[in-house]
Amino acid sequence: MSRRQFKILKEIAEGGFGKVYLAELISADQQFSRIVAFKLLHEKWSTHDEVLSRTRDEARLLGLLRNDHIVKVEDLTSINGQCAIVMEYLEGVDLKWLIQFLAQKEQQCPYEALFEIIQAAADALGSAYNGVPLQSEEPLRVIHRDIKPSNILVTTSGVVKVLDFGTARANFAKREAVTEELAFGSQGYMSPERMLGEDDTPAADIFSLGITMYELLALDNFGKIPPRPAKFNTRVDEKIAGLKLTGPRQFQSDVRHILKSMLSYYPVDRPTAEQVIEVMEHLVSEADDEPLKRFARTVVGEARQAMPEVQSRDPLTGSIVQEDISESRPMASSGSLADTEPDREPLPVTVERPFTGRVPPPPSLPGGTLSPPSGVASQPFTRSTSSTSPPITTESSRLFLALSVFGGLGVGIVLLTVIGVAVYVIVTVGQPASSALNVDKPGNTKTVVKTTLQVTPPEAIEAKLQGDAGFKGTYQGPDSVTADLPAGTYQTVVKRGGDRIRGRTFELTGTECTVTLDLSAERWEAQCN
Repeated sequence: MSRRQFKILKEIAEGGFGKVYLAELISADQQFSRIVAFKLLHEKWSTHDEVLSRTRDEARLLGLLRNDHIVKVEDLTSINGQCAIVMEYLEGVDLKWLIQFLAQKEQQCPYEALFEIIQAAADALGSAYNGVPLQSEEPLRVIHRDIKPSNILVTTSGVVKVLDFGTARANFAKREAVTEELAFGSQGYMSPERMLGEDDTPAADIFSLGITMYELLALDNFGKIPPRPAKFNTRVDEKIAGLKLTGPRQFQSDVRHILKSMLSYYPVDRPTAEQVIEVMEHLVSEADDEPLKRFARTVVGEARQAMPEVQSRDPLTGSIVQEDISESRPMASSGSLADTEPDREPLPVTVERPFTGRVPPPPSLPGGTLSPPSGVASQPFTRSTSSTSPPITTESSRLFLALSVFGGLGVGIVLLTVIGVAVYVIVTVGQPASSALNVDKPGNTKTVVKTTLQVTPPEAIEAKLQGDAGFKGTYQGPDSVTADLPAGTYQTVVKRGGDRIRGRTFELTGTECTVTLDLSAERWEAQCN
C-alpha cells in the first residue's frame, strides 16, 4: 500500500516532549507535495499513556478549532512508531525570541503592534473557549494553560498565532487524557490559583497573557510570582509602576490599568478575553505609531534572519520517512461533540466578569474617553451587547455619576440608566436586616432553583456570586437567605472581616438546593433535590 512520505529538511525546535521539523510532505502517488511542519513525539514518551493521549488530544482539538490566530493542524499520524502532528508551517518568530532581539538592539516594540499582538492572542483564547465547532452545538471550553511568549508567534506578514495546545483542557468527544500524572505549564507565567492547585478557568490564561504583555513592554522577564496575596500585590504594583512608558499621561494610565486588571490576584477580578480585545482596540487607536504589518515586514523579518540555526545532529535531518498507516490515528470524528466519557475531569464554566480598568466609551457617545472624577473609584466594566448603546450599569452610585457626566445627552440615556438601576434588587426572605442577597443582575431565569444560602460557622461574611447564566449578586451572612436563582455553575469570592477568602464553585440543579459556605472546607457542594 502506498504511503505518504516526509522529506525532513531541518529541525526547527525541540521541547521536553518532542521535536518540530520542517518537511516536505509528498503524497502517496508522488504527484503532489507541500511544505509543512510536524511535531514528532520523543521516542521515550511513545509508551507513556498520558503523554500519548495528550499529544493525540492536541491534534484532534486543533483540528476542531476555527480561528485565524490558532495554529492549524492538518493531520495526526505516526512515523517510525512515534506519534506525529502535521501542522501548517509558519515563517516568523515567537515572542520570546522577539523580546530578546529587541532588547539586544535596545529598540522598543511599537505600542500599536504590541497591542495588536495581545488583541490577537486574546481573540484566540476567547474563540477557543467560547467558539462552537461546525460539528457541534456546544463550545469546546478550551483553556490553554501554558500561555507564554514562546507559545505566541508573529509571522513576517504580521499574522499572530497561538501555539502548543498540548496542555489544554477541553470538552470534546474524542478526548483521551483524564489524569494528570505530570505537571504541565510554566511557573513564571502561572496564575496564583494554578500554583495553589485550584481549578483552572479562562481567567488563568488571561493572567498568563498579562505577564506576556508586561514582558513585551519591559523587554525583560517579570520574574518570580509570589502565590500569597500581600506579596503578590506588592510585586505587581512595583513591576507595573516601574514600566518606562511614553506618550500622554492618560494613555500611560490606560496601559497600566488594563495590565493591572489582567494581573489581578483573584480570577473574578480579571477581564474576559472579549474585554481585553475591546481595550486593546482602544489602545491601538490611541497609540498611532507603527502597525503590526509594517513592524512585521521590517523588524520581525530581521529577527527571523538573526535567529540562530538549531545545532542538531538529528539522524532524521535530510532523510525521507514514511508514515505508519497501520499505526495512524484518525482525527476527531464529525459526530456530536456533546458525547462525553463518564470519567472526564470536570470543566470550569466561565462567567462574565467585571473588572476595574479604564476602557473606551461606546462609539455612539460623544466627548471622548470617560474618566472618573478625582477621588471616585473606578467602576466595573461589563461589555455592552450593542455597539451603539452605552453599557447599562446597576449600582445606584453609578446612576448619579452617569447623570452628572451625561446630563445633557438626552432622555434616552437616562431611561437606559434607570432600567439598569431597576435591575438592582434586594431579596430578604424571613431574615434579619443583616442578612440579604443583593442581586446586581438576575441572569437567565428560564430555569430557576429555589436556593438557600447559609454559612458555617455562623459569622458575618460577604460572598460575591457569579453564575454562568449571567447572575451576579452578593450574599451577606451570617443568617440563611432563600431566593430563586438561575440553574448553573457559580463562582464565589468571600470576604470575612478584613480577610478575603479564595472563591469556591458550586452547581445548582433540580428544583431546590441548599448551599453551605463552610469556611473551613476546601470545596463547597450544593445539596439539591
